Amino acid sequence: MSIQVATQTFGPRFSELVLHELDPRYSRVSVQLKANSGALPFGLVLARAADGTCEPLREAAETLGDAALVLLQDAPDSTEQQAVLALRGYCIINDQRLAFDASVTKKAEAVRALEARGFVIRSIKEAEDAA
Repeated sequence: MSIQVATQTFGPRFSELVLHELDPRYSRVSVQLKANSGALPFGLVLARAADGTCEPLREAAETLGDAALVLLQDAPDSTEQQAVLALRGYCIINDQRLAFDASVTKKAEAVRALEARGFVIRSIKEAEDAA
């Protein structure tokens, strides 16, 4: 019998975005990112495309796509699909650290869609050091 373990190294950005995870085995998922999505930042809200791949959540003609996941890594631009790690819920995240495609103006609606998928959203502003 063998056990496979996938290890990811996360920096301080992770703890600024993910305040608590129920269990990484449930809250994280490996998904295929649509080809030619561009370079995508850690914390970007993703939507599922009709073919099952993921792409940045976008807003077009005043219609917001379906917010489904949050990207847990930086993803380089690629002309091919690529596997990426994303959050699918079962966690508490800081909405101040979520990233959105430039087309998204209905951020509150996107946050509500994430909540409907099992994300608990909190707003934690940065504390400033006293000088």
